[in-house]
Amino acid sequence: LLSSPRLPSACGLVCSSSATMMKGPLALTVGLLAACGWRAQAAAVTPVEKVIELLSKLQVQVEQEGKDEATAYDKYACFCKEEVSDKLYAIEKSDAKIKELDAKIELLSSEITTLDSEIADLGKEIDSLSEKMKLAKTKREGEHTIFVEELADVDGAISACERALVALKETKGNLGGKSQLEASLAQIKVLATRILGDQPGKAFEYTYHANDIIATIEALEKKFTQKKNELEQEEFDTNSDFEKRQLNFANEKKFAEKEKMEKETLAEEKREEKGVAEGDRTQEINEKNADQSFLDVLTEEC
Repeated sequence: LLSSPRLPSACGLVCSSSATMMKGPLALTVGLLAACGWRAQAAAVTPVEKVIELLSKLQVQVEQEGKDEATAYDKYACFCKEEVSDKLYAIEKSDAKIKELDAKIELLSSEITTLDSEIADLGKEIDSLSEKMKLAKTKREGEHTIFVEELADVDGAISACERALVALKETKGNLGGKSQLEASLAQIKVLATRILGDQPGKAFEYTYHANDIIATIEALEKKFTQKKNELEQEEFDTNSDFEKRQLNFANEKKFAEKEKMEKETLAEEKREEKGVAEGDRTQEINEKNADQSFLDVLTEEC
């Protein structure tokens, strides 16, 4: 068929140089082969026609593969573009969130430091108030001990006066019982000096004038009674002042303990909040690093 004189010279051109035909476009090759076999009988399938049919199919396949490759490339390029955009946006969000968490952690740290300092100060204040209450109680106990001793002296003096007066009044001028008064008169003199800080006077010295002695002892008894009233009033006032101060100390201590407990609770809550923020920050940094690694791969391969 290829040597038939009916075939155009183009056929000889095609058949004489297969290297030239393979280098040309596939469409040109198919066209030339079609020109070589256009006079073949319609009913018979010639080898040229088979080659043309095969090349036609190959052309369609190549064209389709080209389209498919172009479509795949477009999809891959779109994927790369979208992924790069998404990762850049994710990294930007991570940077913003990390910055926000850093500020939050810094603020919480500052608040916790302030609270810890205030808690420490409140602890010192509570200890100081406890010490003040303890010292005040010790002082009050000492004051009360002195009061009891002084009151006993005054009561003893009053009792001595009463006994002396009874003894003197019973003598009715008969001083034969002089020796029985000596002990009471001596006690009164000592107590008068110690309690009242003065001497009872000349009339206090034993004489045979019983009326003068009685008047002196009665005056001393009044002074002793007045001293007793003063001691009791002073004890009452001192104890009242002590109780008021102790109550104030107790209230201040109670309020300080309450405030300290509230601040300790708040500090613990802030520590927990800070711990959560630090955990979120660590997680966000890890996610950012993962996004950056993926972005690096996209940038290199896309």
